[in-house]
Amino acid sequence: MVNYLEIGATIFGLIQGVLVMLNKRSNWIAYSIQMILMILFSLSMHLYGDVTNSAIYLVLGIIGFIIWNKKDEKDIKKCSTKERIIYSIIIAVSTCVVFFALNKTDDPLPLLDAFTTTSSFVATYYMMTKKIDTWIIWFINDIFYAIEYFILPEQALSLFFLNIVWTIMAIVSYINWNKIMKGEK
Repeated sequence: MVNYLEIGATIFGLIQGVLVMLNKRSNWIAYSIQMILMILFSLSMHLYGDVTNSAIYLVLGIIGFIIWNKKDEKDIKKCSTKERIIYSIIIAVSTCVVFFALNKTDDPLPLLDAFTTTSSFVATYYMMTKKIDTWIIWFINDIFYAIEYFILPEQALSLFFLNIVWTIMAIVSYINWNKIMKGEK
C-alpha cells in the first residue's frame, strides 16, 4: 500500500509542478490530491511533521485554488529585503521548535523533517501570494526533501526522484515566473 501512495503522490506532484510552473490555477487541484496521498504515506512512515504539513497543505490547496483567480494571473511580485529577512528568521526559529517536538517521537529524521516542514509552509504561503521568492525557498526545500526521502530507513525512491525533478522545476519556475513578472510572456 505504501508504494501505491508514494507513486500516486509522485504522479500528482509532477502534474502539480508542471501546472504551477505554467502559472495555472488548476495546479491547486493536483496539489490537494497529492496532499491526501502524502498524509497517508507519511503516517505509514512515522513522519509526523510531514503528516501535519500535508494536512495543512490540503487546506492551503483549497485556499490557493480560491485566491488564484484569472484576473491576477500575471500579478507576480518579488519579496522585499525585509520580507526575506523575516521569512529566513521564521524558518530558522520554526525549525528549532518543530525539531524539539519531533525529537520526542519515533520520527527517524527529526531535524530534516522539521526543516522541510517549516520551509514548506513559508514556500507555500509565497506560492499562494504569487511571490517569485517561493521558487528560491522551494529549490532549497526540495534538495533537503530529496535527502530526507533517500536516507529514510525505508527509502522512498519515487519521492526522492520527485524532489530531484522539483528542484529542477523550481529553477524553471523561477525563470518562467520572472518572465511573466517582467511582462515577457
